[in-house]
Amino acid sequence: MRTKIIATLGPSSEDEEIVEKMIIEGVSCLRVNCAHGDPDVWMNRVKIVNRASSSIGKVVSVMFDIPGPQVRTGSFEEKIVEAGEKIRFVLGESSDKGEIPLPNRFFFNSVSLGDIILYGDGEATLRVVSVEPGIVECIAVVDSVLRPGKKVVIQGKELDLPYLSERDRLALDSAIENNVCFIALSYVRSSVDISIVRNYLSRRGCESNLLVKIETKSSVEKLREIIAESDGVIIARGDLGLFLPLEEIPVIQKRIVEEALVMNKPSIVATEVLESMIRNPRPSRSDVVDLYNLIYSMVDAILLTNETAVGKYPVETVKWARKIIEAAERSIPKTVVSEARSRIIEKTLLEKYVKGLVLLAESLNGVIVDYSLTGKVPSYMFRYRPQIPVYIGSRSRRVLEKYTITYGVEPVLIEEVVGENEYEKGVELLYETLKIKGFLKPGDIVIKAYAKTREGIHEIKIEEVY
Repeated sequence: MRTKIIATLGPSSEDEEIVEKMIIEGVSCLRVNCAHGDPDVWMNRVKIVNRASSSIGKVVSVMFDIPGPQVRTGSFEEKIVEAGEKIRFVLGESSDKGEIPLPNRFFFNSVSLGDIILYGDGEATLRVVSVEPGIVECIAVVDSVLRPGKKVVIQGKELDLPYLSERDRLALDSAIENNVCFIALSYVRSSVDISIVRNYLSRRGCESNLLVKIETKSSVEKLREIIAESDGVIIARGDLGLFLPLEEIPVIQKRIVEEALVMNKPSIVATEVLESMIRNPRPSRSDVVDLYNLIYSMVDAILLTNETAVGKYPVETVKWARKIIEAAERSIPKTVVSEARSRIIEKTLLEKYVKGLVLLAESLNGVIVDYSLTGKVPSYMFRYRPQIPVYIGSRSRRVLEKYTITYGVEPVLIEEVVGENEYEKGVELLYETLKIKGFLKPGDIVIKAYAKTREGIHEIKIEEVY
């Protein structure tokens, strides 16, 4: 399986045995949604992942997803509403009077008579009929259920909120403390927001990779500058559908994947990937077709959210995701891969070397084996969407974790390599490790890569496994 699977931890999956099963079935990165819980909850989830991945002996990363400048409701009893029923939002953290509390003044200062409010991921639509200081009254457009702690979006409006809230800083500090590899940034509006976070982390000696969620109109309009400043992008289709017309989402999704590929950044698609499996042990036909088409778009990874966080069948969801991905990858036409590669322009010797390495390995139907100290070779490898197995070994877990979300690159931890000729020793040790684990079998053609970038030497060695 070349396309990676990222799963979200939550009440349905924060169990070590379940996490182990999901990793065995193909999950390579676990997401912690910091819009919910507290530092103790987040730390416990990181510990669960670390124990599970160590038990299995597989390199797995953790992603913290910070809330960003969004508006969420406070604490109240779940409320069932019918079309035409009046709903009242009030300024505050909680309410027991049948009202919906919103602890954010920016919302009340920005909303206007006639505005459409989208609740959660759009499961409720409300029309504003009255606005007073700290109070907004709405009419429900459709029957729906209003639950606490959900997003609230004013359709067509982006609130001018400061990027880092108190909760965002709390989440970032926890990410630093837990040494997580990835931090996902929500509701980014421009590269300035990314710089704010990067500077915050830099002052604290943190070099976590920043994945930017493309989910607002501003982020789509400033896509190239945002991708350039990021370490990867997440196409958050749920929120994109709140800020932009739903019928435009497929075109926007395709554009983001293509731009990320050209700019050598991983792309991840999230929201409703296998939504039907939240309550069912089998996916709907439309979910299968959607995931199949995602694989054909050459995305690096898919991100399961509610499916594994609160769904009834987290492990079964991962199993089905793997089954669909593998079926799609077996049937993907060469023309699709060639079209993706045709957008890439190689500028350096290393880039040309990596391209040649991939093309050579594919022509031999071989396996690429590479040892890396810095991660430079795999940083170019995934963009060519290799259609043969690629194994990257390193003694640095952090170098390897970076490639748990990228296409077609399988990281393997090699702890014993030390001393002179580390590249040569590392490749040989990785080669032997793969034979022991059964990933290399007699008759396989192995392409060993020795890209010694510090010395300006790029070598390739081809041999058959005996």
